[in-house]
Amino acid sequence: MIVMSKNLDGAISRKEEKCIMSFIPNMITIANFICGLLAIHAVFVDEMYGAVMFIITGMVLDLFDGMVARKLDSVSEIGGELDSFADLVTFGVAPSILAYSTSLKDLQSIGMICALAYSICGMLRLARFNTQQSKLPTFIGMPIPFAAMCLLILCFLKNPVSVAFGTCALAYLMVSKIKFPHFKKDIAESLKPGRLD
Repeated sequence: MIVMSKNLDGAISRKEEKCIMSFIPNMITIANFICGLLAIHAVFVDEMYGAVMFIITGMVLDLFDGMVARKLDSVSEIGGELDSFADLVTFGVAPSILAYSTSLKDLQSIGMICALAYSICGMLRLARFNTQQSKLPTFIGMPIPFAAMCLLILCFLKNPVSVAFGTCALAYLMVSKIKFPHFKKDIAESLKPGRLD
């Protein structure tokens, strides 16, 4: 009876420890989400460079939340859903608002359609990713963080037509069947101890 009690206590303790550990990567994901919200706010108060920095910070956080979850053995379905919500805001909504405010608004309705297309395709890209096996060696369609980085660069062109074409191209690439390298897995492998290459 005493042995059973100890085993039960040990199982509960391990479950509580895993529950606590799951908060760490989830907090990183939430920080990414906050960066997206702050980027949107920065655009509204005409702090475009601040918006760019918040989006880039979100990219760094997004790079590590999954790595930390796997390292702590705390990968969960909730964590995956949180990650998708955060990515949609930080890499889907915020960059499109930034692009519209800096360039696309000059094209009026066409610019709005381009911005909406980017956000919608980003949402579809994330939805498709959630239904794919995460162990695939490549991404199918451009990853939304990479698309966001490209859109940030386009925003500095100050050419509405070029930004519009680029935004639509990125939207297409996200929902395309083109294969892209699995950047996160490559970086994770390079950070493993004993890797010298």
